[in-house]
Amino acid sequence: MSARLTPTGWLLLGLVGLFYGASITAQSGLLLVPAGIVLGCLLVNGWAATRALRRLAVHAPAVTHVVEGQRLTQPWRVQNLGRNPAALLTAESAAGRLFQLPQLAGGAETSVVPELQFQRRGVFPHDQLRLTTAYPFGLVRATRRFALTGEVVVHPAVYPVAAPRAAGFDVMVGGKFRGQGQTGSGDQFSGVRPHQAGDSLRQIHWASSAKGQGLMVKTFAEELSGRVAIVLDCGSSGDAPSFDHAVRAAGSLVFAALDAGHHVEWLDLAAPEPEVIPPFADGQVILNRLARLAMEPRSLDAERLIGALARLSAKSAVHLVLTQAPPAVHEAVDKLRQRGRKVSVYLPAGMAGTTAFGDAAEWRYRAHDLEEVA
Repeated sequence: MSARLTPTGWLLLGLVGLFYGASITAQSGLLLVPAGIVLGCLLVNGWAATRALRRLAVHAPAVTHVVEGQRLTQPWRVQNLGRNPAALLTAESAAGRLFQLPQLAGGAETSVVPELQFQRRGVFPHDQLRLTTAYPFGLVRATRRFALTGEVVVHPAVYPVAAPRAAGFDVMVGGKFRGQGQTGSGDQFSGVRPHQAGDSLRQIHWASSAKGQGLMVKTFAEELSGRVAIVLDCGSSGDAPSFDHAVRAAGSLVFAALDAGHHVEWLDLAAPEPEVIPPFADGQVILNRLARLAMEPRSLDAERLIGALARLSAKSAVHLVLTQAPPAVHEAVDKLRQRGRKVSVYLPAGMAGTTAFGDAAEWRYRAHDLEEVA
């Protein structure tokens, strides 16, 4: 618990000094009366404010997920465990002002939805919550810190993009790409063929079988799923806005690849191993990881980059989301292309200098879109 004077409190305290100086100069004790009244108001304000906060309890949701630019939707509970009212309450966290309560009667409880709009991804723990009040006169502001458990996880704001190009197509039921072969199940009907040992009765095409040529079974076009590897540079340029843009771009590519039915290998260059995400997954794990990513200045050094690319599947198309393009990147891209790999490079839109990567696809990203370099 702490207390400090508000600007109005400091002004009145200055007047107390003036009254005291004037009383000494004029040798009159009458001027000490208003000075004493002001001091009494300051003391009463400080005592009332600290007493009100001491009897308050705050209950927050354990973990809340929200997207950049959005507000929380889950209510917080505030209880006044004392008999006296509390008023002019303000709750703040590391992200900013959460909510305000004009008044809370003694023994009352209320629910309030925070009004704070989270503008930047990150994790904001509740253990930094501060509750303040200057009740009743606005002269002394008391502050109490609450070490609550839980946190607000702010996900990056991903946006619609074209599905990244894939490689290493494999057979997968539900895949969105058609192969040259035929299978006994799927969504794309291809034709019929004579029944063979091992065929399921559910595959029988009864209309064709009724023509007297024996049992016929349905065949379907082969369904394929590709492989996409997305590698994120963890802000090696040291520019925080570019890093946040890169995080949004990488997250958008992950979701576009999953929606297209691809297997995704995810690797941020601060992690030791890639994470494989199956097609059509909801991507919640990746969003949580992106929310917690911190800048790592050495994430794009040559040794780390080579080691990261070596841990990726040899079948995947590689997509590098970078905040800069040092010589190590050009060397790594050349080696991948020499091995016949599909490579795409994503860089900040405003980055100066020549960054041509030969036959590799080159893109520019901004806050909320991608643009392919012609």
